[in-house]
Amino acid sequence: MSEKRYFKIFSARHVIAGENNYIRLFDAIEKQEEYNEQKIKTTFNKEAFISHLPSEKHYLYNHVLDSLNAFHKDRTFLTRYCNILMTIEILYQKGLFDQCKKVIKKAKAEAYSLEKFSILKLIVRWEILVFIKDEDVKKLYESFDEELRILDVIRLSSVLMRIAFKIQIEMYRGKVSPAFLRESEEELKLHYPPKKEVNSFWAKYYYHSAKGLIYSIENKALSRLTCYKEINALLETNKQFIVDLPHIYNSNNNNLVNLMFAMEKYDEVRPMLNKQRSFIHTYKIKNATLSKMIFIHTHESELFLLYKLGETVEGVVLIKKIEPELKKISLLFSPALFDLFFMMAVITFCEEDYRSAIKWLNKILNTEREMNIRIEQRINTRLLYLIVLYEKEDLFFDNQYQSTKRFLLQEKKHQGTLKILDAIRLISDGKQTAQKKEKLKFIYKKLLIERKKAQADSIDKQFDYIEWIESKM
Repeated sequence: MSEKRYFKIFSARHVIAGENNYIRLFDAIEKQEEYNEQKIKTTFNKEAFISHLPSEKHYLYNHVLDSLNAFHKDRTFLTRYCNILMTIEILYQKGLFDQCKKVIKKAKAEAYSLEKFSILKLIVRWEILVFIKDEDVKKLYESFDEELRILDVIRLSSVLMRIAFKIQIEMYRGKVSPAFLRESEEELKLHYPPKKEVNSFWAKYYYHSAKGLIYSIENKALSRLTCYKEINALLETNKQFIVDLPHIYNSNNNNLVNLMFAMEKYDEVRPMLNKQRSFIHTYKIKNATLSKMIFIHTHESELFLLYKLGETVEGVVLIKKIEPELKKISLLFSPALFDLFFMMAVITFCEEDYRSAIKWLNKILNTEREMNIRIEQRINTRLLYLIVLYEKEDLFFDNQYQSTKRFLLQEKKHQGTLKILDAIRLISDGKQTAQKKEKLKFIYKKLLIERKKAQADSIDKQFDYIEWIESKM
């Protein structure tokens, strides 16, 4: 809302002959839930400007960006330093070199304190130009050396970043071999720890991130926990890191919460969730998108906690509490929203509110073509949907079973989930025989073995299918 108010003030400076078409266009678009160009054309069908709507939209788009740039010009390090670099250039071009040096000195001190090396390189380059003008050879060579050191710092952090993302990509592909892990660890040893003068926040961050991923694959929960705590300490050492990098801080807190679930340290989860929810207020961070992500992640985790503790009645109360806020969030906001819907379905299912469970599961199924929802979540949704229909004694069960089977057969990397589907089929068969009971026991034991082999600290907040199968045996 504050950005919209500023846009109106900003636009008032550009009024032509009493009104601007692009402001009227802005107001009309803002009233819509989703952009509908046909309705815009209908609204302004008697206006001359509607005949060249594309150019009006283009002008409005750029004007909104100009307004946002002006509104946020001193709110982040990057926008503030864009203005500082412009100031340095203006002072240099006007020959006000003493003032230029003062701005450079102050900017360098802050950039170093926040380890903004990409900006530092630009500042030092201006300093070099000043020393060339002064013919100060000693300081000129010092600045050259400084620039090369900054480049080494940037290079090191880029190398470690590449290693971390390479591991993550291989994990997503499911292609992490022992040889690949050894190669990654050797590569990390080659670059870390570095010389003190080229070490930085980003080098440490990507090193611990890479190690955390390796420990995840190796199922070393305590070592992984150490990595996450190191990242938290890095961020909390300087308040400005959290202010500038709130998404990283939130993501790391998510990792810590998930690890506590994997280690079954449920008593430690709630304090972490409270800390995660409050940090944007603690550090006075104004970011609407991040606030929504924190809302989604923390409530998904809280519902999962209540599910694991068997406190599903409290879970239903929490769902009713958050529903009004959820209605304000677009279904296309983030795939994370569907993880929350899934846990809402789990909670309501446990309380035998099958109608509500189906409602939340349908939100996932009806939107999966428009959103990049994780395949694991799509599979879990279908399996839980099937169980809900069985418990509800719904006549649609058989159709849904066939649909789910077709879907799972297409997912070659997730064929293990077919065992759960087979178990559901056996349980749903009213004609139980000794042979079928033995087959169900066999599947149950296989699922238990697979669970033990799985990575304990790569928690996926889902329904406990094995526990449900056991309850039906």
